[in-house]
Amino acid sequence: MSFRVGSPPASPAAHHRGRVWEPSQGSHFRCSSTLWLVASLVLGVACTDANLYGQNYAPNQANRISFEGNLCTDDPAAIGFPQKTVVVMDGTGDMVAGDPAGHRFQTLNAFLGRHRDPNQAVSLLLMGAQTRTFFPGFSSDSVQIDAAVEAMAASAGQAQRNYLDTLRVLSTIIEDDLLASDPGTRSRTRYLVLFVAAGPPTPAIPIPWCISQNLTPGTPDCDDAFSASFCNAPAKTQTATACERLLYGNSVSDLRSYVRDHGGQDLIFHTFSLSTDQRANDVLGDMARAGLGEQVQQTPATLDFLAIDVARPGSRLVLRDIVVMNGNALLRGSAPVPDSDGDGLSDEEEAKAGTDPLNPDTDGDGVGDGIETRLAAPGSEFDPLVPGTFKACAKVTDLLADHDLDGLNDCEEAVLRTDPYLADSDRDGIPDVVEVRLGSNPLVDDRLIDSDQDGICNGDEVKQGLDPWTNDSSRDLEYGYQYRTVDEGETTRLEATPNEPFPGVRIVNVKMGTSTVWILRLSGETPPRLAWAENETTLPAGAEDDPSASMALTSQGEFTLDSPQGGQLVVDVDPALLPPPGSPTTDVRVLLRNTLRTCFHMDVRNITLVETGEIPTGRPGRGWNTLLLYVGEVPLDSPNGNTIYKAMTVPVRFIAPDSKTPNVAFIHVSDDDLLLLAPQ
Repeated sequence: MSFRVGSPPASPAAHHRGRVWEPSQGSHFRCSSTLWLVASLVLGVACTDANLYGQNYAPNQANRISFEGNLCTDDPAAIGFPQKTVVVMDGTGDMVAGDPAGHRFQTLNAFLGRHRDPNQAVSLLLMGAQTRTFFPGFSSDSVQIDAAVEAMAASAGQAQRNYLDTLRVLSTIIEDDLLASDPGTRSRTRYLVLFVAAGPPTPAIPIPWCISQNLTPGTPDCDDAFSASFCNAPAKTQTATACERLLYGNSVSDLRSYVRDHGGQDLIFHTFSLSTDQRANDVLGDMARAGLGEQVQQTPATLDFLAIDVARPGSRLVLRDIVVMNGNALLRGSAPVPDSDGDGLSDEEEAKAGTDPLNPDTDGDGVGDGIETRLAAPGSEFDPLVPGTFKACAKVTDLLADHDLDGLNDCEEAVLRTDPYLADSDRDGIPDVVEVRLGSNPLVDDRLIDSDQDGICNGDEVKQGLDPWTNDSSRDLEYGYQYRTVDEGETTRLEATPNEPFPGVRIVNVKMGTSTVWILRLSGETPPRLAWAENETTLPAGAEDDPSASMALTSQGEFTLDSPQGGQLVVDVDPALLPPPGSPTTDVRVLLRNTLRTCFHMDVRNITLVETGEIPTGRPGRGWNTLLLYVGEVPLDSPNGNTIYKAMTVPVRFIAPDSKTPNVAFIHVSDDDLLLLAPQ
């Protein structure tokens, strides 16, 4: 099998006949969270070589190689994950009277126009006595969305503003969408609520409740009964007004917790208060704080969604783990041996079994030799020499598809019972493909299981390229990968929102810039020209036609664009996606924001190379080893949640006894080398 640098991993499989992944399998002996034996012995070695773990120091051995690099975690909003936005527009007479010209719908259309791409979807709600929806769930259909905005604009103003019913409706929309999504997409989806209100909730919740209880609204008896029933408050300790505020805040907090508890990446709740009413401001402020959002004070005629950073995440990403695998080496006996086709069986094991060591799926049935060998049992459907039709794959529409890009196709995931949309099904920080290939359990957190009773957890053994089923401490010391990360603190980086202001134009880096809001202008001439300024009021008319102040978008690639004020941004251009010639000149407002990232130095040493056979469909010649590096990130406030993986693959050639290509001690890694593993 062949790989290319920067590509997702191909399909290595598992090994060891008869080892079935069941929660009860393996010995649950107490194990250390680190390779304590190796660490203690290395400390002894370090006394003779104080620079053993110094940056960039390692002997350039022909059959060993290492990774090292200075990396930073990502900004969640810059990764391009799906975002689903619920816009709640106040539909009362107060809103209509305060904005007779319909400015609110102009700013809504401008916002929706900036967020129309495959990763964006929207739900539109009109808040009145009852909440009105315009289409089921979320939509990315421009025709459907435009029709909904027109219907909102044509609606007559209502007398009441029912916050509670609106929260119920939007919660149902988000919860239903969350549960209908596959786990991988769900883990990357960010929900955003923009809640626009021109006054307080009407009526106040205690009023109809007290009437239903035959109590007089506004009396102490009503307040005490309401607070006792809804806020668990003893009599005379909390007013009904305070209890009502708590209910609204808790409703938003509960919705955010529901999203996070059910695998969603995040939910952020922003509020726009378009009145000076104190009760409205109090309630909307409580809701925004509960949803980790912002509260903005505006008027109906000045509503502006760009006043807040709609891309700001609720939690920054931090490093969870780094995992390295040599896809063509397996630890057998006293040393690593070749697995030329990367299927999880050594070449020697394949020769004995009669399978092809140069073909990961000898019988061509879509399930790799290693997985079939591991699952084989008398009377089972698994035999690497006989094509099978697997019951577990009956509902898989494309047997060879790999939706989560983890190197296991969807049929293999079905027979293994792993999740085809999550690269790490058991959320233990180790990608499924690494666990499958090296023999740990991709369905159970292996960090507290020690199958070979050597005091080292299965998860740590797999990370270090070892065999979690064989107790051989001297061999493990010789060949175990050595990991190190050094915290280098936090850094800020400028990001642009939206980072794709026009089709075919993506902002990839902000080198210099000062203002909060920029304006970008794309002309409709042939070829189109792009100009920008750091303040939306200073881009001169005709700037898009001035060669000294704009750039012609004629070729594909990354280009640096200067502003009249001296700012610089780098854009990635794909001319095939640009608006067609003759399109009107378009201005887009772009928010410049500072993002916080955690940076670290990492190195992984002592990765052994082996001489493999030549794969007919792969790179010419013998000796190719495919090294895979995974960097896993999680939200700071969800350390055991679904891991977001970036990965790179590097081909290295080794011909015994001493030929290595590239002939280096370290493979240097940068953030640009890592590609996001996003479900397809």
